[in-house]
Amino acid sequence: GEVRMLMVGDILQCIIHKKPESGGLSAVGGQAAYTYFKPGCVEYADLEAKFIGQDLPSLKKALGIDNEPLPLLWTADFIPKDGKPILGGVSTEFVVGEFNCSCVGISKLQAVCGGEKTLADVPDADYYESIKLTDLMGTTAVRMLLQKKQGPRYNTLLPAPADPKFKTAVIEFVIPGAKNGGSDKGPDGHRVDSIPIANGLIKAGASCDLIRYEFDKHEEFTATVESYDALLVRINPGQLSQGTTPGTQERFDTLMNAMLAKGKLVWSSPAVQTQMGAKDALVKISGTSCGLVDTFAYYEKASLEEGFKKTMAFQPRVIKQNRGSAGEGIWLCWLEGKDYCANFGDASLDDDDKIKLMEMNDNHVEYHTVKEFLTFCVDGPDAPGAGTWASSFPGKYLEGGVAQGGQLVDQRFLPRIAEGEVRMLMVGDILQCIIHKKPESGGLSAVGGQAAYTYFKPGCVEYADLEAKFIGQDLPSLKKALGIDNEPLPLLWTADFIPKDGKPILGGVSTEFVVGEFNCSCVGISKLQAVCGGEKTLADVPDEDYYEACLLTDLMGLKAVQYLDARDLGRKLN
Repeated sequence: GEVRMLMVGDILQCIIHKKPESGGLSAVGGQAAYTYFKPGCVEYADLEAKFIGQDLPSLKKALGIDNEPLPLLWTADFIPKDGKPILGGVSTEFVVGEFNCSCVGISKLQAVCGGEKTLADVPDADYYESIKLTDLMGTTAVRMLLQKKQGPRYNTLLPAPADPKFKTAVIEFVIPGAKNGGSDKGPDGHRVDSIPIANGLIKAGASCDLIRYEFDKHEEFTATVESYDALLVRINPGQLSQGTTPGTQERFDTLMNAMLAKGKLVWSSPAVQTQMGAKDALVKISGTSCGLVDTFAYYEKASLEEGFKKTMAFQPRVIKQNRGSAGEGIWLCWLEGKDYCANFGDASLDDDDKIKLMEMNDNHVEYHTVKEFLTFCVDGPDAPGAGTWASSFPGKYLEGGVAQGGQLVDQRFLPRIAEGEVRMLMVGDILQCIIHKKPESGGLSAVGGQAAYTYFKPGCVEYADLEAKFIGQDLPSLKKALGIDNEPLPLLWTADFIPKDGKPILGGVSTEFVVGEFNCSCVGISKLQAVCGGEKTLADVPDEDYYEACLLTDLMGLKAVQYLDARDLGRKLN
């Protein structure tokens, strides 16, 4: 028999042993029994190692097709021969009998060829097995196109264009004393996405520098940024308050506002981060199709105590702090040992009523009285009456008042969050992709790497209704609702949606989606984040992830230049 290696580009998809029937020597034309093996099988491990590991890298050169991609679907058919003598006989070696690359058939589908049958007549088992191959062909084709479209890979900053349209900079910050300067960076001190973002701008015709804000050299930094047309701030929330002198964040924000006042563009500006990134943005959009009408914001102790005791008496709630990230200070709340009231406002909880709490950063559960929870939220875990807390974060969510982001948002708990969140990844007003984040291990939180990610393209059937409502209906009025009419939308931002039951339909209810939060301060690029925080750099990102991420960063560059062009056009018109 022959051994067929079925290849998709440079990927071995399966191995097929074709044994001639009736004692013949030919395995073609349906005269063979087929046995299928997976890559890595013991039976053909030596053949696979030699052909894939040794011969394949030099195959194109040997065949004179160095400048061509390997075929999308092709085969190498091997014939066995006696090899070296071994104990008890000789080893088996294999030589290629032929390559096939013109129009290779898919064996699991060929049984219905040539007659009155169609694809619909293929048995399910064969259909789904063949789909594994055709889907791999699709993803491999896209990978080849990305590599061709993107050209060479750049792990370092590109040189500036000879005559750049605009001068821009990516601003980073290194936390004093922290490994790598923070968990979002590599050993070179850069965020892993900084270079691709800067290169995206350079590809779009602008120059772009990577510059670092140093809190103890504020005046020097001020002089430096004066020369730029636009600034992209890539500093995680809270980092400017770590290991720095008091007031560093405020000084930095004041500087960015000063740049805006001089006509420069800043992404994301302090106003956009405050108005859009703050959790009380959910209150401001409560009247849109993507909002929840029963969403409340608390800025001081009295309103928190009054509001939470009333909402918690009616139904399970989600309490969200304004600061922090990755689910820190986001609490799911259930009433314990007491029934919910029938209508909102019918009852208010007492201090000694008990509640069950789950923090979304790690899904850990705690049980407390209402009084203990409210004390923790306002004064922290060590305050008298707070009880004992397992959370590793300090509470005090109202500290500093509105001016310093002290607030809590109270929203209805939507139990279908267990199905996962749907993230719309936006570049300005352009939907770049949709990501479904499904919590793992039965949890309710999809943050902090605790989720399985599935990616969808804009226009996908699965989220067509959500896309139509958010992009078509809500997005045009979003800036007005958030009070940022005069600001451009962030260059990179997300809207995270939670599913809920909608209107009754035949057989059940429809699914609607509401925004759980916006992120616009320093959104990470998921295809690059696997190498953050350790010893790896951009060079360690796999090619497929790198080129996929560059689709996003290149779009960011194009959009940034578009914003700058629009700014200049506005100046001319005025």
